[in-house]
Amino acid sequence: MERRTLLTTLVHGGSALVGAVIGLSALITGIYPALRGRRGERWRPLGRLEQFLVGRTQAAVIEHADEGEPRPLSRQGVYVWRPTAEEVVVFSRSCTDLGCPVIWDAGSRCFFCPCHGGIFARDGKRMAGPPDRELYRYASRVREGVLEVDVYSVPPMA
Repeated sequence: MERRTLLTTLVHGGSALVGAVIGLSALITGIYPALRGRRGERWRPLGRLEQFLVGRTQAAVIEHADEGEPRPLSRQGVYVWRPTAEEVVVFSRSCTDLGCPVIWDAGSRCFFCPCHGGIFARDGKRMAGPPDRELYRYASRVREGVLEVDVYSVPPMA
């Protein structure tokens, strides 16, 4: 076998091996959530219900420190809106377009995405900009006076 043929075969074989390793890991990453199925529920407290005032939108934090799952951060920001004394809505802080953190502006009563101008109404509905859907809402409940959210009720990284 000629030297040139041997080197060409080694380069092509090495490239195929690297491509197979990358392709296999991408395939596993892509299908793993479907194979794992629904994760169930994971309820986390946000605070006492009375600290969230009726008619206001307030920032709150979900603590993930005791979950034992790999997470980039142990704290996650959310917004809590209490339109009535009986109703509580918990919004994800992530824009539905690229996941940038939205900002609540009390003066205009809107959520703004600083990345590229997405605007959401107080109820989370899309008003303007590139996002094509409303803000994600967490499933919430009140147990023994404490507002809780199911952290698995929105898409990952939302």
